[in-house]
Amino acid sequence: MNSKDNSAIRSGDIDGDGIHEAIAFYKPEGAEGIHGMILKYDGSVWKKLTNFPGAGPNLDRVELVDFNEDNRTDIVVGYGPGDVELTKGLVVYTYDDSKLKTLFEQPYSQFVIDDLNRDKKDELFIVNKRKDSPYELSMFGYKDNTFVKRGELQLDSQANNFNYVTSGFISKYKRGIVLDASTESNTGLTQVVTLTENGELKNILSEDLTYKSNVIRSVDINADNIIEIASLEEPSGWELYEKYEIPYFTNYSQWDGTDGFQLVEKQYRDHQERFQFTLPRSWYGRVTIDTKSQVDDHIIFIDQFTNETLAEIRFFSVRSWERYKDKWLYLAAYGDQVIGINSKEVLDLKPKLPLEENKDAKANK
Repeated sequence: MNSKDNSAIRSGDIDGDGIHEAIAFYKPEGAEGIHGMILKYDGSVWKKLTNFPGAGPNLDRVELVDFNEDNRTDIVVGYGPGDVELTKGLVVYTYDDSKLKTLFEQPYSQFVIDDLNRDKKDELFIVNKRKDSPYELSMFGYKDNTFVKRGELQLDSQANNFNYVTSGFISKYKRGIVLDASTESNTGLTQVVTLTENGELKNILSEDLTYKSNVIRSVDINADNIIEIASLEEPSGWELYEKYEIPYFTNYSQWDGTDGFQLVEKQYRDHQERFQFTLPRSWYGRVTIDTKSQVDDHIIFIDQFTNETLAEIRFFSVRSWERYKDKWLYLAAYGDQVIGINSKEVLDLKPKLPLEENKDAKANK
């Protein structure tokens, strides 16, 4: 079982006695780096078992997981550098024979811990970049008191930074790792990696779903415990416009486990994330956005075949909203404006904006 957090105090059964110890991270006065301490409760007071120097000035992530199934929780710590241009450092600790020992150290950009082949043994997956080389995804497994590299995959050479790395089910029966990245040209790309029957890392995403105009985070959009792949769709009629002018639809598609993807949900998401809504399925295949629309004032959704208006979004002043609120639905408020929507069809207006913190959070097993 794996838990993720970047909080300074965690708890886990470090020594295997069935009782949780506290793991605390702190920065001593005058020190440049993070330090750690393990405390044990004896029934009346907390007593220090050990303390240890960290491997960097900042705390990036903390994971607790029992890699070798000895009923002792191992501590996985990601240390952040003081300079954003420098590489982060990952350290795996284990508490054995009343001592804290370092099992593994590795630089990283992002990492996740998951049991992709579902053999009930977690592996460590690290995204990292060597100088003048593309990013690589490396898989490490625990064996004979150490970590052994079990696979490696070179990632797309256009990736400039992997903003979001998430693991979980990518189809009904298959687990994988979804990597959403930005490029130097400020576009986005997504790769989906899983294990073959031979235990090799493989990217399964086709080119048409890999590249997109912006970075979009892939998420479990419909709460079915399967990660949907996010992509952008250019509305019909906008082909001659500059990319920065286009009000894209966002599509979330689910892998069928073989070679196809099924559209699960289509959304319109405001370019500043002020609001979003889910388009009715009855609009699929026919909805577009009128080219007269202004994304910060008035957006018109139309049927591309009949030009019938399906819905409108408008930005109102607070005073003018009082005149329209009986006929328009409230969508959001931003600054001194109210954003409303008027539609011929019932819309799903439940908030579904994925949280932007926990960029590389692992999905629940």
